[in-house]
Amino acid sequence: MKFATIVALLVSAVAVSGAAIPQEESQSYIVVFKSTTTAEAIEQVEKDIVGFGGKIGQHYDTVLKGFSAWIPTQVVSTLSASPFIAYIEEDAKVTTQI
Repeated sequence: MKFATIVALLVSAVAVSGAAIPQEESQSYIVVFKSTTTAEAIEQVEKDIVGFGGKIGQHYDTVLKGFSAWIPTQVVSTLSASPFIAYIEEDAKVTTQI
């Protein structure tokens, strides 16, 4: 699937759901990209998320290629279909027991 097609799908998902998305309809996620994804493609996904009312958090580039973000729940499944994204998962606290 071409990048332009993904962007068109994202635009249509937001158009159907309405203009501004309330913060309570956003969730914190970790977005992980495939290792072959270019910096330009990552920047475009970031711009798309912000354009849909989301917010980019921490960037990751040591162990994996990605970032944390508040993403409107209506566009997560569309973002997941991107050929650049390996996976998206809800951000959560991780604990260990010794």
